[in-house]
Amino acid sequence: MSLAPGAELGAYRIIAILGSGGMGEVYRAHDTRLGRDVALKILPDAMAQDPDGLARFEREARSVAALNHPHIVTIYTNEEAAGVRFLTMELIEGRTLDQLIPAGGLSLTQFFEIAAALADALHAAHQKHITHRDLKPSNIMVTDDGRVKVLDFGLASANKAPGADLTVAVTRPALTKVGTILGTMPYMSPEQIEAKPIDHRSDLFSLGVVLYEMATGQRPFSGDSSPALMSSILRDHPEGMNERRPGIPEGAGRLIARCLEKSPRDRVQSAHDVLEEIRAVRRAWESGVSTPPPKIGASARRSPSIAVLPFRDMSAAKDQDWFCDGIAEEILNALAQLSGLKVAARASAFSFRDSKEDLAAIGKKLHVTTVLDGSVRRAGDRVRITARLSNVQDGYQLWSERYDREMKDIFDVQDEIARAIAERLRITLAGEADARLVPQATTNVEAYQVYLQGRALLYKRGPSVPLALELFQKAVELDPDYGLAWTGIADVFTVFGYYGAGRPGNIRPLAIEAANRAIDLDPKSAESRTAMAAVMLFYQNDLAGAEREFLRAIELNPNYIQCRTWYAVFYLAWTRGRFDEALAQARHGLALDPFSSYTLTVLTLVLGTMRHDEEAIASGRRATAADPESMIAHFALGEVLLWAGRGDEAIASHREACRVSAQSTFATMSLANALGAAGRSHDARDLLSQLVTRAGSQYVSPAQLAIVARAAGDREAALRLVRESWEIRDPFLIALCRYNPNYQWFREQPEFQAILREMDA
Repeated sequence: MSLAPGAELGAYRIIAILGSGGMGEVYRAHDTRLGRDVALKILPDAMAQDPDGLARFEREARSVAALNHPHIVTIYTNEEAAGVRFLTMELIEGRTLDQLIPAGGLSLTQFFEIAAALADALHAAHQKHITHRDLKPSNIMVTDDGRVKVLDFGLASANKAPGADLTVAVTRPALTKVGTILGTMPYMSPEQIEAKPIDHRSDLFSLGVVLYEMATGQRPFSGDSSPALMSSILRDHPEGMNERRPGIPEGAGRLIARCLEKSPRDRVQSAHDVLEEIRAVRRAWESGVSTPPPKIGASARRSPSIAVLPFRDMSAAKDQDWFCDGIAEEILNALAQLSGLKVAARASAFSFRDSKEDLAAIGKKLHVTTVLDGSVRRAGDRVRITARLSNVQDGYQLWSERYDREMKDIFDVQDEIARAIAERLRITLAGEADARLVPQATTNVEAYQVYLQGRALLYKRGPSVPLALELFQKAVELDPDYGLAWTGIADVFTVFGYYGAGRPGNIRPLAIEAANRAIDLDPKSAESRTAMAAVMLFYQNDLAGAEREFLRAIELNPNYIQCRTWYAVFYLAWTRGRFDEALAQARHGLALDPFSSYTLTVLTLVLGTMRHDEEAIASGRRATAADPESMIAHFALGEVLLWAGRGDEAIASHREACRVSAQSTFATMSLANALGAAGRSHDARDLLSQLVTRAGSQYVSPAQLAIVARAAGDREAALRLVRESWEIRDPFLIALCRYNPNYQWFREQPEFQAILREMDA
C-alpha cells in the first residue's frame, strides 16, 4: 500500500485503500478543508513518468469532469501535492455490481432499474464524445439506497490477476498505439480484442455482456484460457436468455442479443435506443402485455418470424431483377399482414442480395427464425418459380416447391406460396378460408410488369424517378383501374416536390388526380392513404388533412415504412416542429427496417434538426455505408455535418451527393449552401450562376435558388426568390421552411415572417 492510514497528501488525510489497478490506487480520504470524505485516486510513479500514462490520467480528469449526471461518479479536482498526481471525486458508499449479482441473476425489478441507469449514463457520456472502453460490474457501484453510479470513464485497468485484464488501447492515436488492447477481457467487444478502432458501440457490446450477466447470473462468453475466451467472444453466439433463466421477457432477450452482435453496424446503435427499449419492455412486463413466462424448466417457444430474400434471376439474359424483386415483395407484403408472424422489412431483407453468408447467419442478423429464398425463370409467357423455406437455427429446409405456370397466373402462384408458408409456420388465417393473401391488383399482366419496373426505379431515386413516372403512366393506360400504379404516380410527384423538380402549377393537378384515383380504387390501402397525405402536405398546404391521412395509413398498416418516414421528417419535424414525436416515428421506422439506408437517412435528418449532432452524424455515416450510391444519404450526412459546424466534411459529403446524382439541382443547391456557410461565398456564387443558367432551359425551384442566393451573400435576391416561391406554392418551400435549419436565416427576416403568416392563415 503506497499510503498508510493517517498519511496526509496536501489537504487530504488518508483513511483506507479502496482498490488498485493499472491506472492507480484509490483511497478513502478526508478533505480537511471542506470536512467531507472523498475518493482519492493516485497515479503510480512509474506511470506518471510515462507520457502516455500521464496523458490518459489527464484525459480521465477532463472526461469525467465534463459529465454531470446522476449515474456517473462526480469528479471534484485534479491536483498535485508532494510530487504526487491525483484526482479527488465523489465517494460512493455501497457495493460493486459484481458483489450484488446472485447465481441466478438479479430480480427483474432490479434488472430493469440498473439496466436503465447504465444506458442513461452511457447515453450522457456518448453525447459528450466519451467512450468508457472498460464497462464491467466492478466499475459499477450500487449505493446503499439503491442509486447506480458508473466509475472510471476513460480508465484502462491493467490488473494482472489470472484471466482478468489485458493492457492498453485502441482509440485516440495521439495517446495510444494502434494494435494494442484496452479493457477487461470478459467484457471486451470483438473490435477491442482484434485491436481495431472503436467507437461508442463498443460500450454497447460491453453493456450487453453486463446485462446478460445481470439477468442470468452468468457471462455470455467463457473459456478456460485467455485465447479460448477471446475466441468465444469473436465467434460464439450465447445461449438464449430463456434457456439460461426462464421467465426473462422476450423483449429483454432480443435487446441484449442485439447489443451482443459481433459487428458494430449490426448492434443497437445508441445507448439512447437501449434506454428506450428497456423502458418499453419494462412497461410491457409490468402491465402483463408481454408473453407470460414459461414454467421453470420449460423451453420458451419463439414466435414465428421470417425474412423474404430477393429471388434470384435465372433468366438467360439476367435482366429480370425488377420482376424477381416484385414477386418476392408481393409475398413479403402478404405475409406481413398475418397476425402472429413477424416479417423482416423489405430494405433490410433485400440488403442481403447476392450475400455470401449462409441463411443461418442472415437469419440471425435479421432476428428471424426462418428465411424464404427462391429463383425465377421467365421464358415468353411462361414462368418457373422455385421457393424454399429454411430454419435459421439448424439450416434445415422446412418446405420447398416449384411452380411452372403461365404469366397470367402469377398472382395465384404468389398467393399459393404465402399460404404454404403460413400453413408451415402454423399461422391461423383470419377471415374467410379461401380469401386471397395476395390480391390480384390488375388482370392486365403487362400493366403489372410495367408497374414492377416503375417501382424498382422509384426505389433508386435520383435520375431514375422520371423514368418511373413514365412506366406508372403506361401501367394506368393499360389498366385505368390499377390502384397501385396511381399510387406510384402520386409518389413520384411527392418526390418531385421535395427534390424541387417540376413546375408546381403543372404538377399539382396531376398529383391530386393520382392521389384521389388511388383512394377511390383502394380506400383501405396504406399506400394510397400515404400518397394522399403527402400530396395534401406538399401541394395543398393542408396540414390537418395530411396528418389525418398519415394516421389513417399507420392504422391500416403500422409496418408501412414510407408512411412512418415521411410522417416523421416532412410533417412532424419540418412542418410542425413536434420533434419528440418525429424522433419516435423515425426510430420506429428504423426498428422495422434496421438495414435500410433510407430509414437511417430519415433518422439522421430528424436527429440533426434536433441538434443531436453526434448521433445524427453516426446515423448518417451508417446510411451512406448501407448504400454508397444513395444521393439522399450523402445529402443527409452533409446536412447534419453542416448543422454541427463541420464545414469541410459537409462540403465533401455534398460533393459526393452531386457525383451520384449527376449534379442534380437539389444536390448542387445543398453544396452551395455548405460552401456559403464555410465562408466560401465566391464558390457559392459560381454555383448560383450555373443554376440561373440552367433555369433558362429547365425548371429550377425558386425556393432552392433562394437558399443558394443566401449562401452567395445576395440577401435581396434570396428574399425576392423566396417570395416568388410562395406565390407559385412551391412544395419544397411548404414542406421545409417552417423548421428546417437551412431556413433559419429566412425565418429571422420580417419579409419572410410575413410569408409564414400567410402560409398558416
